[in-house]
Amino acid sequence: MTKIYKIEAIAKGIIQGYYGSTQQCGTEWQKWTYAVLQANKIYQGDWKVDENTNPKGYKYVKEILEA
Repeated sequence: MTKIYKIEAIAKGIIQGYYGSTQQCGTEWQKWTYAVLQANKIYQGDWKVDENTNPKGYKYVKEILEA
């Protein structure tokens, strides 16, 4: 799985509300952009999904990053 696909998959999890924060107002494009920016930070390692507070999200992200 390439970097782009991994970031996209992580962003989809953010949009679904598994982890991260979703933008409450704006267009769908703005909401997607906000999610992609967060996903890129998660991919880069700048932001972490906490295993203790969000085990489901942590497992989801870990599987994506290891793919």
